[in-house]
Amino acid sequence: MAASTIPFKLITPTKVVFEGDAELVIAVTTEGEEGILPHHAPFLAALKPGILRANVLADGKNERLELATGEGFMQALPDRLTILVDEALHFDDIDVAKTRDDLANATDPAAIEFANAKLRLVGSH
Repeated sequence: MAASTIPFKLITPTKVVFEGDAELVIAVTTEGEEGILPHHAPFLAALKPGILRANVLADGKNERLELATGEGFMQALPDRLTILVDEALHFDDIDVAKTRDDLANATDPAAIEFANAKLRLVGSH
């Protein structure tokens, strides 16, 4: 781990979506967006559906990771960051027609927020 990165793990109930080093991770908490840098003070937050953005190191190169994420939790410690979420989708994994249908039929606020996050993510690419 370089001094300017933090070990970062993003986990869903079915898989580890990302495990590696990050320079910065921004997640949507119930209180607003929260950015985590290396050596962050201990922090625990509930996450609501939104777009998670991170500057990560992959194969020795800096990359931007953007995912639509569901509800979950984030734990930041000075030496690591762990995020647990119900779902995490890359923009190319999103079926726009199905997401629009899900949004039209959704009644749960979290489902509405997740569908909107997926559509915003697809629209940004």
